[in-house]
Amino acid sequence: MRRRTSTREAVRIVRYRPPATQGALALRPVAVPVRGPGLRVVRPGDGVEAEVRAVAGAAVRLVVEVLAGTRPAHQLSLVAVPAVCRVVASHGGVGTRGRRVVPPKVLSSRVQRPSPAVAEAVAVVVVAGRVHALALRLEHARGRWRCTALETTAP
Repeated sequence: MRRRTSTREAVRIVRYRPPATQGALALRPVAVPVRGPGLRVVRPGDGVEAEVRAVAGAAVRLVVEVLAGTRPAHQLSLVAVPAVCRVVASHGGVGTRGRRVVPPKVLSSRVQRPSPAVAEAVAVVVVAGRVHALALRLEHARGRWRCTALETTAP
């Protein structure tokens, strides 16, 4: 039986190109939502959702810190498969040697569950003073959630 090789990459770096404008900026005022305190009602059976959100948040922070050069790449192996770790490690901290490293920030993040064993997380992050998008796919296997795919606009 022949084994099919997958052409899908584990990590994809997307180069951002701003839309072309005709000499005028398309700006409009943005309303800033007011958030209440971080309290929420805990319902029975919410343990899995809370676990997924915690793992996704940790994975986003780890990936962003490795990309920014503030965290060693080997620590990413806690939440990611080896293919993702290798690619992120090769891109992480690029251009930060000899310069002051600005700590990255996670501005916002969202998690959704397309199936019981799969979660997808998206985040807006700041790396080296620039805003970037980050998308992760988490899969549950052998009792753990692991990042199996990553897409980002960060360098």
